[in-house]
Amino acid sequence: MKFHTTEDVRLILPEAALNVIFAECDGFVQDETGGRIVGTFEDHGGKLALHIAGVIDAGPQAQRTAVSFFQDGEYQERIFRQIERRHPEIEHLGNWHTHHVNGLSTLSTGDITTYRRTVNHHNHNNPFFYALLVVAKRNTKAPLHRYSVKHYIIRRDDEHVYEIPERLVEIVRTPLLWPAELPHDTKHDHHPTPEKLGARPDRVYDRDILGEFYQGVRPFTSPKLGLYWRGPVEFLDGSSVQIVLVEDLSSRVPRYSIVLRDPPDALKPVTEQLAKRKFPSARAALITTERSCNRILYEQRNHSQETTSSS
Repeated sequence: MKFHTTEDVRLILPEAALNVIFAECDGFVQDETGGRIVGTFEDHGGKLALHIAGVIDAGPQAQRTAVSFFQDGEYQERIFRQIERRHPEIEHLGNWHTHHVNGLSTLSTGDITTYRRTVNHHNHNNPFFYALLVVAKRNTKAPLHRYSVKHYIIRRDDEHVYEIPERLVEIVRTPLLWPAELPHDTKHDHHPTPEKLGARPDRVYDRDILGEFYQGVRPFTSPKLGLYWRGPVEFLDGSSVQIVLVEDLSSRVPRYSIVLRDPPDALKPVTEQLAKRKFPSARAALITTERSCNRILYEQRNHSQETTSSS
């Protein structure tokens, strides 16, 4: 597939959106992941200006492998309608996903087929579809440059796929509508929220991911630990373990460490390894921990079944 460079698209992309996307990539180091991108646009005779305003995560029913990714569309539609009620000008501009786990440096044929089908569908509002692709992880400590990204536009009734050159991508410091501005009733909330702690978008996103998928894990503060998360995490065998997830602000960029209290013997080696690691966000720490422990439990169960079958 040949990609054509376009001079007719200008992209205004908040740093906060990259932070959200890169944090999601940090949490899925073996499988593809992604989400929806929302915002506004201006179209003057085919010359587009896209203003990114939010990133909707993949959702709880998303399916991931190293070479494929399927989003939870019902969940994303529900979130989009929530945003739309508060900000009726917002549009679904496109999607983002990652290839950094499989080495593919451009959109795949399957990606292009899907996006073409979407942009040409009679229910699709916009005459274009925007795609952000994460193509590689960089060896750098600069948070906003730790992944390489590419930007594409697919237009209705146009067989070409256009790549937006980097010089037409403007990185700005503006807040996101999602996940930064969420409907949240704090009037009777006795647990501290990230906003009350001097909010940063990454903390807010941690709250939303943990609140959606790990409802027993809650944020707390203490004079000794500062911000930390505590609660039970359930694994695929039905067992649960209490975790403590602590934010470390001693470095220039926040880092998180995680400890599992009284894990079963089968999980002790992996939890000892996890306790030595530093993670870029609370969600990355918890997702990595859950996946690592589930992998051990799954392998242990298969081994037990094979032993029983052979005896």
